[in-house]
Amino acid sequence: MADDIKLKFGLQRNRSYLNRDFGDFRGELLRYANVYFKDKIQDFSEASMGGLFLDMAAYVGDTMSFYLDHQFRELSPNTVTETANLESMIRNAGLKIRGDSPASVMVNFYIEIPAVQDNVTGEIIPDPDSIPKIKDGARLVSSNGINFYLTETLDFTEKTPNGKYAAQVTPILNSAGSVTSFVYMLQGLTVSGTIATEEFVISSSFVPFRTIKLTNQHVSAVLRVYDSEGNDYHQVESLSQDTVFRKNKLSNGDTSIEVINTPFRYTMDTSIGDRTSTIRFGSGDGSNITDVKIPNPSDMALPLYGKETFSKVSLDPNHLLRSTSLGISPTGTTITVVYRHGGGSNHNVDADSINEIQEIEYSFFQAANYNKTQNIKASLAVSNPKEATGGSAAPTLLELKNFVTSARSMQNRVVTTDDLLARIYTLPTEFGVVHRANVLPNPENSLSSILYVISQNSLGELVPCSDALKRNLSTYLNEFRLIGDAMDILDAHVLNFQIRINCRFTHTVNKYELISKIISEVKKLYTKEKIALGKPIVVSEIRSVVQNLTGVISVVDIELINVSGTIENRSYSSTKKNLSEILDNDVYFIDPYEIFELRFPNNDIIVTVI
Repeated sequence: MADDIKLKFGLQRNRSYLNRDFGDFRGELLRYANVYFKDKIQDFSEASMGGLFLDMAAYVGDTMSFYLDHQFRELSPNTVTETANLESMIRNAGLKIRGDSPASVMVNFYIEIPAVQDNVTGEIIPDPDSIPKIKDGARLVSSNGINFYLTETLDFTEKTPNGKYAAQVTPILNSAGSVTSFVYMLQGLTVSGTIATEEFVISSSFVPFRTIKLTNQHVSAVLRVYDSEGNDYHQVESLSQDTVFRKNKLSNGDTSIEVINTPFRYTMDTSIGDRTSTIRFGSGDGSNITDVKIPNPSDMALPLYGKETFSKVSLDPNHLLRSTSLGISPTGTTITVVYRHGGGSNHNVDADSINEIQEIEYSFFQAANYNKTQNIKASLAVSNPKEATGGSAAPTLLELKNFVTSARSMQNRVVTTDDLLARIYTLPTEFGVVHRANVLPNPENSLSSILYVISQNSLGELVPCSDALKRNLSTYLNEFRLIGDAMDILDAHVLNFQIRINCRFTHTVNKYELISKIISEVKKLYTKEKIALGKPIVVSEIRSVVQNLTGVISVVDIELINVSGTIENRSYSSTKKNLSEILDNDVYFIDPYEIFELRFPNNDIIVTVI
C-alpha cells in the first residue's frame, strides 16, 4: 500500500481533544497559535486582537463541551434534569405518571327493613319487596370534609347459594320481645376524591390523534368518556390495543370477563410539571369505522390506468393514519368526561370518621310501598370501622427516576421479585399506595410466596393495610402473575422503639441546646424514606452522629427499647419484642417481615447527660 506523501513532507499539526473547559481550550489554542502562527500574530494578550480570537474560540468550545455533557447526562434517568426528558423516559418505560393518590376504605352500610309474616311458613321475615340496592357513586363525607365515593353497587337482596342473605342481618325486638324490623349491613369499597364532569365541543374537521386537556389536577381515575352520539370510549395502555376486558355479573353472583372490541378508545398522560392530565384519541376517521383496519393498497397506487403520459404525482401518507387500526378520532361531536381527582395523606381519615351521606341513589322493586321506602331511606347509616389508607402525595422527581430504573428490567408479567415489587410500587392510584413491601418464600408451600405490606395513615405513621387495599392489590397483581404462581398478602409487623443515649458533654456547652441538636440529628437517620422491611439498625451510625457534634466528649452507651400500646396518650403498634435478644455486634437485626419505626422521635429519643 502506497504511503501518503503528505504525512512525510507536510507540516504535522498536533491537536489535543481532551480539553473540557474554557481555561483548557484557551491554553491549548494559545500553544497551537504560538507554534504554527507565531509569524502572523505575536500578541495574544487579553486586550489584543489575538486574545479576542482565542477567547471567542475557547468560548465556543466550552459551550459545545457543556451541551455535549448535558445531553449525555440527559440520556440516563439517574442524571436527567429536564422534566420533558424524564417524562419521555417514564412513558418509554411503560409507566404512568400520577398525581396525589386517593385513600380507600371499606364502609359499613346499615339499613333497616320492616318485618312481615311469611304467608307460607308463618315466620317473621324481612319484607322482600322493601329491600333496596344502593347504586355505585354514592358520596359520603368524613368529619374533616373529605369526599368518599362508593365504587360498587350494594345489593341487599343478594343471597348466597344456601339461600341466606349475603348481608349481615340482625333482628330488632320491641319491648314485648317481638321482631319489628331487621338491620341489614353490607360493606362497600369507597375511594376518596372529587368527581368532576367536563364537556368538550369537537369541531367537524378531522384531526388525527386529537387531544383534550382536563382542567383539574391530580386525576386519579377517568370514570367514563362518551360522546353526544352515545359512543363510550375505553381507556387502553396504547392506541394499538383494540380490545378491553369487561366484567359481567351473573345471576348466580359470579363474575365473568368478556373481551370486547373497542374502536372508540383513548390513552391518558399526566404531566410532571402541573400534574394535569391529557386524553389522546386515535387517528382513524369516524366515517370509516366500518371499513377494514388495513387500508386498500389500490387507494395508494399511482393514477396511471389508461394513460400514456402522466405528471408528477404526490402520495399522501396521511391516508394510512385514517384507518381504524389506532382507534377513532372524534369529529363533529361533544365529548363528556367524568373523572375523579384529588388525594394526599390527609385523605387517610381515622376510623369512624365517615358518617355523613351527601348523595345516594336507591333502587327498589316496583311493588315497594312509597312510605316504607321513605322510612328505609331515612334509616340508612354508614361508618368505617377501620381508618382509610393509601392516600399519599404525588411522587417526587427522585422517586420517578427510581421507577424508571426498576421498570426498564420489568416485564409485562411478574416473574422475579424485582418485577413484583416494581408492580406494587407502581400500583394505579385508584387502588391506593403501599408504603413498603417485601416478598418471602412460603415455608409451608414451595410453590407460593408471602407478600408482606405496610401502609401509612394521615399522620404518616405506619399502619397495617386495610382489607380494601389488600383486595385491590390482589386483583391488580393477578393480571400479571404467571398461571402457576400463588401468593398470600399479609401485614408486616411494625416495631416501634426508643433510643436511649448516655453521653458526656463539655462544661461550657449549653446542655439543653445540645440535647435538642442530638435529637434533631438522630431522627434524620430514621425518616419514613430511609426505613424498609428487614432493614437493621446499626448502633455505630447513631454513635457517629452524636460523637461528631461539637460539645460531646464521649458517647457512653446507646440502647434501643421496644415500645407498644399506648404510653402517655401516644399510640404505638401492638408488636412486642425484646430488642436485646436481637443485638449482635452492635447491630439490631430483625426479620424480613418486620420494620423499625421511630414514631415519635421528639419523645422517643432520650438523651441522658452523665
